[in-house]
Amino acid sequence: MTVQIILLPLFIHVALVLAVLLRGIRASEVTADGVRAVFAALLFYTLTALALFTRKADVAFVVLAFVFVALRFIAAFPQLLSPAARARVSLDVASLAVLALVWGLFALAILLNI
Repeated sequence: MTVQIILLPLFIHVALVLAVLLRGIRASEVTADGVRAVFAALLFYTLTALALFTRKADVAFVVLAFVFVALRFIAAFPQLLSPAARARVSLDVASLAVLALVWGLFALAILLNI
């Protein structure tokens, strides 16, 4: 996989996070949804950097990264329309499940040297 393809989901996710942050910049409250989204983003960015560095980013990694970003985009779409809108919890859980799956696959690839 090329570096561009591996990093493309990350760049799309960064653009999404920036759009949500800029849209809701007037809201000064910190919500559990916001904290969860920040930690999910941090885990995703860390995983992408580690997968790239260790050369473990394969087709499965890139596909699952795009699935994660797509689920985050769909969950954040209401917030892009209105800062007061709340995302659907089921989409948040689904995106976190995909992220956990990718982390698990990455850990196995590193530990078993596959």
